[in-house]
Amino acid sequence: MLKLTEGKEYKFLVEKELTLPDNSHHFVLKGPDSNKYLVPSSRYSHYGILPDMVIKCRIDRINCKGEVFLEPKNPWYSEGKSYYFIFDGIEERTDKAGISQKVIVVTDKSGNKISVPNNNSSEFPAKGTKIKLRVERITKGKVYLVSTYREVSNISLIAGTNYEFVVERIDKGLDEEDYFVVKDPSGNLHTLAEKYYKHYGYSVGTRFRGKIVKYRKNGGKTIEPENPFYNIGSVIRMKVTNIFKNPVKALFTIDLIDNFGFTHCIEVNAPPKSKTVRCKVAMIKKGKPLLELL
Repeated sequence: MLKLTEGKEYKFLVEKELTLPDNSHHFVLKGPDSNKYLVPSSRYSHYGILPDMVIKCRIDRINCKGEVFLEPKNPWYSEGKSYYFIFDGIEERTDKAGISQKVIVVTDKSGNKISVPNNNSSEFPAKGTKIKLRVERITKGKVYLVSTYREVSNISLIAGTNYEFVVERIDKGLDEEDYFVVKDPSGNLHTLAEKYYKHYGYSVGTRFRGKIVKYRKNGGKTIEPENPFYNIGSVIRMKVTNIFKNPVKALFTIDLIDNFGFTHCIEVNAPPKSKTVRCKVAMIKKGKPLLELL
């Protein structure tokens, strides 16, 4: 059987579009190895992908569990090449280091808006003018025309250590997402994606403790705030609300609800026999507990 290699492109057959029990929508793709793969359809709705089409996908990543993540080929752009985009104006954005800067906003061929760091230029073309820009990378259906990460040399915070942070403001980032801009004890700024932590109830002035879980290659830090609802290693009893047989894998998906009213979705080999189950919090990542059924 063919073994897929990370970074290489292969042809995949789009078998159908599928809605999973958690209400997420996916394309079911059949690979050259005859295995089936899921690709979130919402990320590629502008690609014009339809059932029975054969499309090219890059093997974006294969994780330690052997899970394969696909990146469908963009219909208009390729990484490393330059193209013309429509200049749409200048706006204020916040980079990953929490620093405000002016960005160029352009429109691509599918009508999507892309923010491009300004590089300190003071001269800009008229709105509607075509400007030539280089495609740095394409991931999860988004086109990045320059790196969205600002070089950070300060590495005073120690990975694996907890620190106190304070929310300075909420800003829109270079990727058009909203971020909490937070300050560490040394006065350095960092960002947290609001979509992962809005249920924590943070607002300007909120103080919280968070762990430095890793450093990015450019010196930026990834922070995981202490979860106000769960602790790693704790055992939680949850109510089973639904059980579904996974139509792609030989597994069962169970929907759960906890005492806080939060819903969870986990995969198991066999459906539980009781209306309640006990789960252990294995870790917390991006504001969500990763659960293990006991």
